[in-house]
Amino acid sequence: MKEYDYVEVIVEKEIYAKQGVHKGMRGTILDPRNIDGQWLVAFEDPITFADEIIEPIKEEDLKIIYEYAEEPIEILVEVITEKQEYVKQGIHKGMKGMVYSITTENNCLQVFFKENKSILIDVFDLREVK
Repeated sequence: MKEYDYVEVIVEKEIYAKQGVHKGMRGTILDPRNIDGQWLVAFEDPITFADEIIEPIKEEDLKIIYEYAEEPIEILVEVITEKQEYVKQGIHKGMKGMVYSITTENNCLQVFFKENKSILIDVFDLREVK
């Protein structure tokens, strides 16, 4: 089991029931760490679908319903703006690079170039190359 796996509680235990967790409830593992044989699981409210209960559950009391598999991404982008901050690092308008993660930092993407350079570039200074 790992973070973001979708799991189901397979036992009814008083310790879980006191927190509102019962056999058959399904939730998502929210932490990459297994602490003392337990996973931190977020369970949805069946009416509002909001994550209402977040509870550590023993791994032996869970079964995997859906195993999370992060799909690798590769997005080819082109720099469309000549900016001094990029030029200082050897990156110029028209250069192409790859984005391997869509996680942004200060509205910027980490772009990797063939020249063994990797820099953060504002998303508005890039366009996807098809």
